[in-house]
Amino acid sequence: MSGVTLPGVPAVVVGSNTHVAWGFTNTYADWSDIVLLDVDPSRPDRYRTPDGWKTFERHHEVLKIAGQEDQASEVLWTIWGPVLGPDHRGRPRAYRWVAHAAEQLAASVTPLESARTVAEAFDVANGLGTPGQNFVVADETGAIGWSVYGSIPRRVGLSGDLPASWADGSVRWDGWLDDTEYPRLVNPPGGRIWTANARVVDGEMLAKLGDGSYEIGSRARVIRDRLAERRQFTPRDLLAIQLDTSAAFLGRWREVILHTLTPAVIGDSADRRLFHELVGRWWPGTVTPDSAGYRLTRQFREILSERVIAFVLAECYEADRAFDYRTVRRRDAAIWTLATEQPLHLLDPQYRTWDEMIVDAIDDTIALAAADRSGDLRARVWSEYNVTSFRHPLSAAIPLVRRWLDMPRAQLPGDLYTPRVHWGSIGASVRMVVSPGREQEGIMHMPTGQSGHPLSPFYRNSHPAWIAGDATPFLPGTPLHRLSLRP
Repeated sequence: MSGVTLPGVPAVVVGSNTHVAWGFTNTYADWSDIVLLDVDPSRPDRYRTPDGWKTFERHHEVLKIAGQEDQASEVLWTIWGPVLGPDHRGRPRAYRWVAHAAEQLAASVTPLESARTVAEAFDVANGLGTPGQNFVVADETGAIGWSVYGSIPRRVGLSGDLPASWADGSVRWDGWLDDTEYPRLVNPPGGRIWTANARVVDGEMLAKLGDGSYEIGSRARVIRDRLAERRQFTPRDLLAIQLDTSAAFLGRWREVILHTLTPAVIGDSADRRLFHELVGRWWPGTVTPDSAGYRLTRQFREILSERVIAFVLAECYEADRAFDYRTVRRRDAAIWTLATEQPLHLLDPQYRTWDEMIVDAIDDTIALAAADRSGDLRARVWSEYNVTSFRHPLSAAIPLVRRWLDMPRAQLPGDLYTPRVHWGSIGASVRMVVSPGREQEGIMHMPTGQSGHPLSPFYRNSHPAWIAGDATPFLPGTPLHRLSLRP
């Protein structure tokens, strides 16, 4: 049994037992709901439930802070979960979440050590007391499959899209889906399965899983296309897909820039001319650390997106100051439609035309980039904007030990929208390629190292290979140390 464990979980969470191999990505399905509370006006310590009025549970918590006074807080709890602060309308709310379900969490975590087939692995994974994960598995016969690892609530009277009152019982979670109701995909006709945090179901099953803000699908599309390129792959071929940094996702926004910056629009502006040259001629096609063209295109898209959406969602911002459209991952399709179809009734009235707004976004991108350091747009490369940051939680509080705790900063290719995910402190927690029964040919990448002790030689020993993308072995090598636990 080889693979990856998590602290506190008595099982290998991804890996291989020589008969089956499996891995995860986050489903981004909807594993929680907001419950609007009906509080008793005469007794605000009570709330209505299907079984009548109940009193809030009160939990007193004390945070001890070194060198400061203790901070005390009181947490209210309902039969559905903890009480949140009121929403922008002042409505009290509770939070119902799969991971708060004691009856599911109390069930033992069944390890996959004894699974021998895809079907047996599904039987273990379906219904475990965790928020759902995309569970991709292969067995030694060559069978492949996808399902959901975790517990799926059986929603009644709601879709999960909007907050609702559960006080009369007509809206509720009525237990959990059983194994026969889980989505399972085995040996699809194309012989390929991919997830990449994107939406993987539709129709009735999508209604059951819900929408937890799936990823936009840019990574999934690249992976799909790369998997379709050939019939057979070596482990290194599959690692190369995980390290893909294609800039295709931003390609269409680059075309908007080049189409808008005509000679007439550029005129005698040296900044616009240089911007056009960097985006047009210095576009590598992949997300490289030294690309100014990619960085400028990326920032342009962000600035224009905010301009496009600000007017359309003005009432949302007025209703709730905390509203942020960027929490919706799949916003790009709607913004692209507005920016290209250019309906005048949805154009911010401070602009006469959509092209005027686009040019204004280009100028602001130039100004923002030029404000950094030297002001030379050529020096505003991607690695300057997207800095790798693997920091220990304590290093910010103890600057003197930072160099022993943090990983060294590195200039990396990739972005949020590429299979090689790289955005600040976000990156692939594990890269793994393994065929069950052929583990000796497998590949494993993990940032930092296996040890949590900063003075251990294993604290950061796997980080260089993760940074470089070198193919390091899936199986452990010759033992160097032995730890014996004796009663």
